[in-house]
Amino acid sequence: MPLLKVDHLLPEQLLNSLIFSVVITDLEGRFQYVNPLFQHKFSDLSKDLSNHHFSDTVFADDIRLCNQAARECIRHPEKHTTVVVRKASDKNDYFWTQWEISAVKNEQGYIVGIMSVGHDITTTENNTHKTQELTANMHSLQNEKIEMQAALVKSEDEVKRLALVAHNTTNSVSIADKDANIIWVNEGFTRITGFALEDVKHKKIGFSLEDTKADGRLKNRLHQALLNKIAFKEEFLIQTKNGTSIWLEVDCQPLFDETNTHIGFMSIENDITRRKQAQQVQHELIQRLTLATDSAQIGIWEIDLKDKKIVWDEKMFELYGFEKNTPFAPQKIWRTAMHPDDLKMMEEIIGDLAAGNKDIDSAIYRITMPNGKIRHIESHAIVKKSRSGKVLRLIGTNRNISDDIIVQEKLKTQNKVLRDIAFIQSHEVRRPLANILGVIEVLNGSNSIHNKEIFDHLIESANELDMQIRSIVKKTNNLDGIFAKA
Repeated sequence: MPLLKVDHLLPEQLLNSLIFSVVITDLEGRFQYVNPLFQHKFSDLSKDLSNHHFSDTVFADDIRLCNQAARECIRHPEKHTTVVVRKASDKNDYFWTQWEISAVKNEQGYIVGIMSVGHDITTTENNTHKTQELTANMHSLQNEKIEMQAALVKSEDEVKRLALVAHNTTNSVSIADKDANIIWVNEGFTRITGFALEDVKHKKIGFSLEDTKADGRLKNRLHQALLNKIAFKEEFLIQTKNGTSIWLEVDCQPLFDETNTHIGFMSIENDITRRKQAQQVQHELIQRLTLATDSAQIGIWEIDLKDKKIVWDEKMFELYGFEKNTPFAPQKIWRTAMHPDDLKMMEEIIGDLAAGNKDIDSAIYRITMPNGKIRHIESHAIVKKSRSGKVLRLIGTNRNISDDIIVQEKLKTQNKVLRDIAFIQSHEVRRPLANILGVIEVLNGSNSIHNKEIFDHLIESANELDMQIRSIVKKTNNLDGIFAKA
């Protein structure tokens, strides 16, 4: 692809502007390109600012602010940064400027520099004088611009760097006139929305909202911001040229000249579709978690070890018998409600977790409700640590298992009854039955039934068997009663 020229990369209004300065620096802060206006402002410093450091043109007290803004662009290249700093006109004088700063990437996607577009926002008589002086020297400035463009054409590397600004910048940038009609867009705008300059030129800012289901309140806020010439930053759902819906974070700033006359708008948009989709997934997960905890009657708590702060959700207060708006702190409620026999155990468990000796633990303990009743609580806790391994927070759940404990106790009673029945069946019942069977065998062997002693023994064994059967019936009835109460 042939290399783009400067006038292809940036609108004519910026290249020849008497208001906007355009500069590109490398990652060390040295100028790689400045437009004629910026060169003119600092011609006393040098006839050619190339390879001068940006700090040579900034009021000393504001250099740190510029460095912070540049680092922010490098850390978050998908965003732009707005900064207001003083430019040093000489050692003791300065003027105020506002800059829109964004990262520049190369063809491999690496950040290679910083692009800044700024304008003078000083409204003093001194600035008015400078504006008049600048206008008077317009012819000279045009000559400098031609010389600068000629130098850039000769410098293939410089032109390539400037081409990367328009081709690889992550942000979508558009400029509109004072009536909010779009007059220029960069390649980032076309790449994100699908619209080229010829598709949108002279259309209003926000034109893509007209055929979408965007929130009417947002449309009205955008309209009011443009009407009143104030800045706005919103998130909009728009349609691209091919009809795809995407989310854009739009940051639009009104532009004013040095006499504070409104001259247009600059809008920078970021595609935040993936972020919005991730937020939607997170929202759905939270809804599911809330549904699960509500259905299971689970309370959630958190202990911030740094701030010594305990947070309970509404269910936690309910588990301990309190309203959410109670004046009592969670720590006081927990310690007061804790059963004396379980307090030491729970303090040891929490101490081990806070010290990092364990990453997860669980326990069952008892609390005394405000009405005096005992409630059994099942608690689970996990540890959240910093990257260095320091314990930051404990997060856990509480659940009322009192009904489960009652069922367990009844099951224990049931098992005891069953064991008693099994013992009777295996020992008490079988013994008299064995006796009866033995007597019958003797009778069958003797062929005589005149022995009264044998008959008495048979009757005694039969009565004993009857008593054991009655005992079994009684225990079985007791078992039925236990199940009925459960």
